[in-house]
This record gives sequence, C-alpha cells and structure tokens, in this order.
Amino acid sequence: MKLNKLSLKWKLFFAVIIFALVIVCIFIVFQIGMLGNFYRTRKIKKTTALVNKVSNIVASHEAVEFSQKIEVDGVVSELDKLSADEEIAIYLITDISNFASNEQDEHAPSTTKTEIINNGWVYKTYQGESYSKLGYQTIRKIREQAEKLELKNFYAVILNAPDPTIDDYVQVFDTQMPKKKLQKILASQTKTVMCCSFVDLVDGTDCLLIIDNKLVPVDAAVNTMKLQLMYITLIVIVLATMIAILLSKYISKPISKLNSTAKLMAAGNYDVVFEGNGYLEVNELNKTLNNTVSELKKTETLRRELMANVSHDLRTPLTMIMGYAEMMRDIPGENSPENLKIIIDEVDRLNVLVNDMLDLSKLSANTAVMHPQIFCVTDNLIEIVDRIQKFNENQGTNIKLQYDQNVEVCADESKIEQVICNFIYNAINYSSPSSLIRVVQEVNGDVVRISVIDEGIGIKEEDLKVIWERYYRVDKAHKRSSKGSGLGLSIVKGILECHKFKYGVSSKVGEGSTFWFEMPIYKEKE
Repeated sequence: MKLNKLSLKWKLFFAVIIFALVIVCIFIVFQIGMLGNFYRTRKIKKTTALVNKVSNIVASHEAVEFSQKIEVDGVVSELDKLSADEEIAIYLITDISNFASNEQDEHAPSTTKTEIINNGWVYKTYQGESYSKLGYQTIRKIREQAEKLELKNFYAVILNAPDPTIDDYVQVFDTQMPKKKLQKILASQTKTVMCCSFVDLVDGTDCLLIIDNKLVPVDAAVNTMKLQLMYITLIVIVLATMIAILLSKYISKPISKLNSTAKLMAAGNYDVVFEGNGYLEVNELNKTLNNTVSELKKTETLRRELMANVSHDLRTPLTMIMGYAEMMRDIPGENSPENLKIIIDEVDRLNVLVNDMLDLSKLSANTAVMHPQIFCVTDNLIEIVDRIQKFNENQGTNIKLQYDQNVEVCADESKIEQVICNFIYNAINYSSPSSLIRVVQEVNGDVVRISVIDEGIGIKEEDLKVIWERYYRVDKAHKRSSKGSGLGLSIVKGILECHKFKYGVSSKVGEGSTFWFEMPIYKEKE
C-alpha cells in the first residue's frame, strides 16, 4: 500500500508508533550502548579538573605542612574535605626510594581517612576501604614511565593483569592523547584510571600528585537496564498503540464527516450544514465552509434569476423583431419607416445585451485587455452627457454636468466611457422621469473624481456591499431596462479593478445614490 493512499487515521497511527519506537531506540543506544563511554568520559573529565585544583592548592605550601599535618590556611582540612566530598583518593609522593621498605604495609586495610608517612609519603588521603593503597611497584612504574616519556600531566591506567609484575600492569598516557584511543583502552577490562601531575612545592620539593577516582564496572547495571528496557519497550508500544488509535479517531472522524458533507455540496446540494467539533481547526473550517455554502446558495439563486431575466431580455427583442418583420411581410402598407425603426432599435438593444455579456465574461476570466492612452476626460463627459440627454429627452430626463477645468488622464478611453455610461443609465433606470441627474467632475490634488448623483429610490445599507456582484439586482422583481443590459455595475467593477482605480457608492433609501470613481491626473514629465 502506497503512503499517499493511506487515510489520515492510519498515517497518524503509524506516526505515533514510529515515534514511540524511535524514542525507545534512542534510550537503548544512550543507556546501554553508550553508558560506559559516557561514564568513563565524565569520570576522567572530573578527575582532570580535580588534579588542576589540588595542584594549585598544594603548590603554594611546604612538604612539612602535609607530612606533619600542620594547618596553614586550612589546607590539610581542605584536602580531607575534598576527598570526602568527591569520594576520591589523593596521593602526594616524593622520592620513591625512601619508602621501599614500607612495601609490606601497602596492602594492609585502611582504617583511617588520612595517613601521614614520613618515609617518602608526603601526604595521602582516601575514602573508606574501596580504595586499596598504592604499592611500591605500582608507584615506581608510574613515575618511571612518566619520567621516561617526559610527561608532566598524564593518566595512569592499572590493568586487570593476572600478575602485578607484568610490565603492562601499569601504563601511562599523555592527557593530550585522542579521547577515542583512551576510551578504547579503558573499555578493555580496566581496573582503575588515575590522573597524575608533577608538582613543585614552595620549598622546592618535587612531588608526584595522584588522584584516584575509581571506575565502577557498569556491566551489571547495563544487564539490569536491558531487562528493564525490554519491559519498558513493551509498555511503551502498548501505550503508543492505544494513544495512536484514540488520537487518529479523534482527529480523522470530524474530517471524514466534513468530507462526506462536502461531497453533497459538490453535487449541487447547497442546503447542507457542516457539523463537527473536536478541536479549533475543525470548528474554524466548519464556519468557513458554512459561510461558503451560504454564499454559493446566494450566488446560485442570483444566477438563476439573472439567467431568467437575461433570457427574457433576449426573447423580447427577438419576438418584437420577428413580429414586426412578419407583419411587414404579410400586411400590405406596414413596410413603413416607423416599423423599420422599431426593428433597428430592438436589434441595437439585443446587440448591447450580447456585448455586455461578452464583456462581463472576459472581465470575470481576467482576459480583458486594456489599452491605456492619454485623453481629456472632461471632453468625454461633455460628449456623453449631451448624447444621452438627447436620446432620453422625450422621457423628460434632465442630466446636468458640473466641472471647473479640463482634466487629462491615462486610461482605456472606450472602457472609461463605458463606465460613465453605465453609471448614468443606472441612475436613469432607478429615477423618476423628471428627476435631476448630476454628473460632477472634481479635482482633488493629483486625482480627479467622477460622480453620478441621482434622486432615485436609493439603496438599502445592507445592499451596498453586494450591488457590484455579477448576479445581484436591487429590485428583485425584474423589469426591462430602458437602456442597458442590467449587467452594468458588474462590468464597471471589472473595468475599474483592471485599471486599479478606486470606486464606491453612497446611498440612502428614498433620497438617491452617488456612484463615483477616481483616476490619477496625467501630468507631462518635465
């Protein structure tokens, strides 16, 4: 089964299971596979820091202060406390030849935390019986190997050799050696690792400082953790499975419900209601889809109304053309100029309707092409107002143009003329025959505003936002327009938005409406 064919429920299920397994694998790698390395690295890093700290402490004191436990600035107590707090053994050793005779005592159990030995030992302290005392052979090998390699700061590694007399029983390594190489050595059955440094005391005594931070074997802990991790893995998988099932149902169920409802909407059923809850995103999607359904329902209703109205407007001129043509053919004497004029007028009306429908279709599909040019919009207003006034003078229409100067703009002249005509015809259609229609040109800075003001029926406030829609009509009861197709405002909106010009309308019911648009004034570049 391909991943893109899996449902959301199964994708969520597998995602949670895989996530749980990845977490378990990471836990296994770090807690079992890398536990030893992490533990040894931390121990060595901490012990190295302690060597530097103790070196700084003892370097400013004399050997006698440590050998006779003379408290100067509390240094002996400080070392005792450091040994107790950090659980480490601290050795400060001078010439090893002085205490060779004491080798027999080196394997006696420790009974005190601090031992002072004057024959070679300057100072040593260690915690409890977990630290065995360093023997003469061990110390001799550590010092000899360090001096041979000319090391000041180094690690001393005591291996689990069957016989302490073997040369490889003790090995020293520079602290600058690669960490990976040191880890490899420590991982091979190492008994202990010590951090060492040669320190010159203030009285000139050359001492070897050894700090033993004992390495505890982690094999037993790892074996225990393996058993624990086996149970933890089973528990995590069971819990992850339960969570994955619940989570996938919780997330996918409302989405599946929305999908089923959306299929009904796609089939043309706009009476559906999107229901579903569970989380914020689904609730927001429900609101959005319900708003979409509501708008689609309105659009579909308006589209049907428009189709019925346009069909009526198309049939009416065709019927009249056919009727008058048949009358002129069949009845002698009816072939008169008056009847021919009626036929021509209806053809013109039909032509306007078809052209408007084509214009609206192009604007809606963003395929309309604008041809901007420089022209005097004032001259256009004068010509348009004069033409429409003469055409409608029999109806008593009174159109008045107001302007104070000639203005040039850069736009598609024919489209701007179409906008102005649509505004004026819209005002004529919704005004009484004797009312005044004012066409006003106003210059505001770098912008010219063209307004068409009527004294018609006005527009309700809730309708102002939707009158520009392609299927919207203010009057629901269709009547045949005296001029125009009834698609004018939708065409106006498309033309002005293509030019990126501002436009708008203000209106009050019973007082009339004001339709306007603005264009930038053209100014020649100096």
